[in-house]
Amino acid sequence: METRKVYVSGGSTYVISLPKKWVKKANLKPGDSLVVTEQGSSLLIETSIIEKESAVKEIKISQLTSNEALERLIIAFYLVGYDTIKIKMDRKDHLPYRKSIRKVLDYLIGVEIVEDTNDAMTLEIIVDYRRMMTAQLLQRMYSINRSMLLDLGRALKTGDTGLAKDIIVREREIDRLYFLVVRQLKSAVEYQQVAEKLGIENQRDCLGYRIAVKVLERIADHIENIAKSYIQLLEIQKSAALDEIIKLSGSTVVIFEKSVNALFTRDHMEAEKIFQELKEIKKAHSDISNELLQPDDIQSAILLKTMLDSLGRIASYSSDLAEIAINMSAGSLSLG
Repeated sequence: METRKVYVSGGSTYVISLPKKWVKKANLKPGDSLVVTEQGSSLLIETSIIEKESAVKEIKISQLTSNEALERLIIAFYLVGYDTIKIKMDRKDHLPYRKSIRKVLDYLIGVEIVEDTNDAMTLEIIVDYRRMMTAQLLQRMYSINRSMLLDLGRALKTGDTGLAKDIIVREREIDRLYFLVVRQLKSAVEYQQVAEKLGIENQRDCLGYRIAVKVLERIADHIENIAKSYIQLLEIQKSAALDEIIKLSGSTVVIFEKSVNALFTRDHMEAEKIFQELKEIKKAHSDISNELLQPDDIQSAILLKTMLDSLGRIASYSSDLAEIAINMSAGSLSLG
């Protein structure tokens, strides 16, 4: 931390000098513009993202251990905010790497292949922040998760494996939105200007949103897990008595809805109620679990226990969302 003296220029303008190390790091020149934002008693000084050069990253597949490593690297560079990713095909067996590139693009929103030659592939990331606010994307993730949960309940009641398979397909969209939100939040933490464009009033909210988006992604994973287990269960036995699990599924949907509503309204009172309701769900979970300890069919019991445990995890994740709601509302609470 450095201290800087304030000078008066022209009788009405207050001036401070900028640290030379920061100026060099930001590659500033005389005449460049800076963005100054008030944050309470502090001032945030940033370089203009409009003038920021496109961030480019180059990957040589000869330096990678596998095509799976390339997939992970592309996702990592997407998340940290690179705009262009150039992949050099500098080894003879490059076809698996090309296949992996196209595979991973299915999970990344706003990425296009702009160059595809024998020697290289270039990916361009084009994301319009104004059209995809962070809160809207989180709402979209919630909407998909909720529809998956409701359809899961219907599938369990009717034995509709086609609906269960459709639930599994929808999980991919959650992954796509997850990666995009994480990319947004990393940029928002670095640039207040980006945060404002994303509808994030205070950069400290990025931490809450980061935890929330991971929770929503994990909930989708567990819904997918239940759907897969249910399909396997019906392959073993044509019909299954799932009345208690269906009832628990309905209670889980309700607590999930309430937790997300508390998060977006930052209603700490509504969030507090969720913890009491969670106790009832945990008791129901325990009662059903005890019934599975004496099964007639071990394989079926294992699948039922897997479904039950995933429902329990979804309920627990809902309480995590309620806790985030309380934490994010803390700055605006009035207790007196």
